[in-house]
Amino acid sequence: MSRPYLIPGIALILVTAFVLATRPKLNTFNGKIMGTTYSVGYVTTLFENPVNEISQKVHAALADVDQRMSTYKKDSELMQFNGALVGQPVTLSQDIVDLVWLAQHYSQLSEGAYDVTVGPLVNLWGFGPSHWAKLNEQGVRSDDEKPINAPEFVQWMIDEYPGAVPSPELIEEARANVGYQYLEVDRKNSTLIKKKALFLDLNSIAKGYGVDQGAAALRAAGITDYMVEVGGEILVKGKKPNGQPWKLAVIGPEMGQNGVSAIVAPGDKALATSGDYLNFFEVNGKRYSHTINPATGWPEAKRIAEVAVIADTVAEADAMATMFMVLGDKEGLALANKEGIAARFAYYTGDGYETVTSEAFRPYLVK
Repeated sequence: MSRPYLIPGIALILVTAFVLATRPKLNTFNGKIMGTTYSVGYVTTLFENPVNEISQKVHAALADVDQRMSTYKKDSELMQFNGALVGQPVTLSQDIVDLVWLAQHYSQLSEGAYDVTVGPLVNLWGFGPSHWAKLNEQGVRSDDEKPINAPEFVQWMIDEYPGAVPSPELIEEARANVGYQYLEVDRKNSTLIKKKALFLDLNSIAKGYGVDQGAAALRAAGITDYMVEVGGEILVKGKKPNGQPWKLAVIGPEMGQNGVSAIVAPGDKALATSGDYLNFFEVNGKRYSHTINPATGWPEAKRIAEVAVIADTVAEADAMATMFMVLGDKEGLALANKEGIAARFAYYTGDGYETVTSEAFRPYLVK
């Protein structure tokens, strides 16, 4: 007598299972690339876009950028250019040339405060691949790792330079081969030409571009709602499974990597930050950050602690965050307001830090 009720019961179970399977859900995966970590979240259903397949596509996109634009890989396209003769046209992938062209735009906008030819100075101060090659020779670390305030990093600096700080003579020698005006960019023929012994370092823009490419891999798979983050640089599109917009945290300089100083809702845009508290070393109580001022050859010593920038692409936000770190909060804020750039500056005070935002950044603040 109970048989007539069995089929409706099964049908109800099947309908419920179908509804659950087609309900939006958040899939996540993470990994390591570019000497840092990455994480990805995307919205899909049970029947769509398996995580293993998507993660392979995103990782491949990130690894491609890393392989071609890294200064830590001797066989990268970028290092081929760095090893080229002065005056020799070097044909590179179109996106590398376009990225350098974008970098040149910010160099001109900031009157040289942002400059991807700063490589000789980055290497001199121990934040570049030449110092890492030295550690590899000593058997301290592998090619896949990068130091962040590591004891062997400081020890290498002390061994290499008296007082752990390059002499003014060495700094001036390195500065002689720095200057975006000595780099010729030919987008039509996809070539770069150096007019001095330049060493390009795209770390301040390539990581952001990697995020953009990882997001492009998701879109190519038909995914429209996602979050891609590499080393703190983030791009979001669409909405979360609950239909709400993505909200992102801005880290506070006093709290390092564990604290939050603001929440932003960037919409379909990118967020990049740059600070003096993540990659640095200290000697005799003085901090030397990885952000080098091309004009002086020294790590930036202004009161600026951190900059957060929201832009259409992560490459743009990444480059501008570095640009504003060199400019500082006062000059940087003036430029951001003039150009309509969404930027937030944190600067040190006697008893902590204060923040100031550009007019274009304020609408994104949640708290």
